[in-house]
Amino acid sequence: MKSTQYTFDFIVVGAGNAGAVTARNLADWYPKSTTLLIEAGGDNARNDLYVPSDRFTSPYKHPEIVKNYLTTPQEHLNGRVLDYLRGIGLGGSSIANFLAYIRGSKADYDRWATMVGDDSYKWKSIVEDFKAIENLHCDDQGDDEFVRPIKQLHGYRGPLDITLPTKRQWPVGMELVAEAARSYGYPINPDQNSGESIGVGTVSTTTYNGRRTTSATAYLTNVPSNLTIWTNSEVTRILLDNAGVNNGTSTPKVLGVRLRDGRVVTATKETILSLGSIDTPKLLLLSGIGPKDELTAMGIPCHVDLPGVGKEMIDHTYLVMAHHAKSDLSDVATFDADPAQVAAAHEQWMKDSTGPDAKRKTANLIGFLKVPPGHSSRREAAKLDPEVQAFLNHPNVPHYEVYWTGYSLEGVSHECFATALMMMNPQSRGTVTLASSDPKDDPIISPNYFSHPYDQKTMVDGLRESLRFLEQGDLSKYIVGPVLVPKSSSYEDILDFIKENLLTILHPVGTVKMGRHDDPKSCVDSHFRIKGVQGLRVVDLSVVPTITK
Repeated sequence: MKSTQYTFDFIVVGAGNAGAVTARNLADWYPKSTTLLIEAGGDNARNDLYVPSDRFTSPYKHPEIVKNYLTTPQEHLNGRVLDYLRGIGLGGSSIANFLAYIRGSKADYDRWATMVGDDSYKWKSIVEDFKAIENLHCDDQGDDEFVRPIKQLHGYRGPLDITLPTKRQWPVGMELVAEAARSYGYPINPDQNSGESIGVGTVSTTTYNGRRTTSATAYLTNVPSNLTIWTNSEVTRILLDNAGVNNGTSTPKVLGVRLRDGRVVTATKETILSLGSIDTPKLLLLSGIGPKDELTAMGIPCHVDLPGVGKEMIDHTYLVMAHHAKSDLSDVATFDADPAQVAAAHEQWMKDSTGPDAKRKTANLIGFLKVPPGHSSRREAAKLDPEVQAFLNHPNVPHYEVYWTGYSLEGVSHECFATALMMMNPQSRGTVTLASSDPKDDPIISPNYFSHPYDQKTMVDGLRESLRFLEQGDLSKYIVGPVLVPKSSSYEDILDFIKENLLTILHPVGTVKMGRHDDPKSCVDSHFRIKGVQGLRVVDLSVVPTITK
């Protein structure tokens, strides 16, 4: 086992979306300082990890890019245990995700600012940060009413390449969906990332020139000499100096970190955590920062009693319905059923990142929608805290999201059309806790999905409305029959269907929640500093106090 000691000015733990950006910015902003970026996974350099058409399947084709966590049995989902994948390696979950690049609504960020008492989180400030990140590519010729980005709200010189497909890049069936949505009465939203959320429009993707883009491709190429990157290096402890703590003369100060292989790294300035909403609370707890009673029960000395660590977990959930469809609405199954065509497409992409695999499945419509007044979820919302009610009733806040796409189902030879329904603003809350004091053990992930009646009723209302759109709207002439749908439109049958089929979108937030100093559940302030500790920040999505759309 190595025991070598190293010293850097800044240590960043985790090279995912937040960690890659933070490490690169520190190196660029402080050229006379040294920064170490530590990542448990590999470099994710293999060419075939960047195929856009693999957006649905990449974690299963390439298991080395994910951690295969599991949830606890979910009481309100018939006791089911769900896969809980987390991206690993340079780029983190951006190497394994669905490619969708979707900002929250104005109301999301304005609420965040109020919750933490810091106006810099309001939309008018946050949008400037988005612009600095982005290099948006869109073939907008002014003739597409469904896709029209508001140029002053987007960035065109940032490091992250993003593509917004126009109607000319839509797959078979999407124009029919768009026209049906308009005929049905859904608003059309030509810029889903404008801060105005409600409506149907095209989703931007983290792709460019036929390739997936990630936080690593954007921020960790051609790195400056003062940025050092360690891959395949797992941090297991945060090292604290407790001198003076016991007699009450000081707060603990972070010295650095210890790795699984015995290496010790000291930070002369700050240590910054960016392991994500599951592994950041795990590392804090293993290091004695968290709820004192839980740490004591694990035999871990409590250095900082911080009750909110691992609590307040919020996550998006989704389910998929499928219908047998005519070829007007999809050609995905036909393509996928032809081995020669699939092989030729892959060979072409591997050669020069062109061909069908560069664009298949990357241009689809999404709708951010509200449940109409009078439905059961609206009545349930009226029972919530007045602040939550006001937020959910805001005209810019969606209750659910719908994603439409052609689909191929294993064992089903005909074309399918899928409707993915996603729950926005869930009220259920979960936890991340330790299984033991051994860093090798996976954490206990208990999202507590569907435990709140508002979530149940909103998903039922959203699913019922989505079925009505398909079966009674203009798309009905292209729908041949059901493949995966509830037994009936009754509340009970829809609820049973949801409990048996609901999955996670893997968007956990809140487990190291940001908040005001007087918020007993908060763990970090609005500058990302862990309460009660010197020299330690958390910058990943675990700090987010309210889940954005």
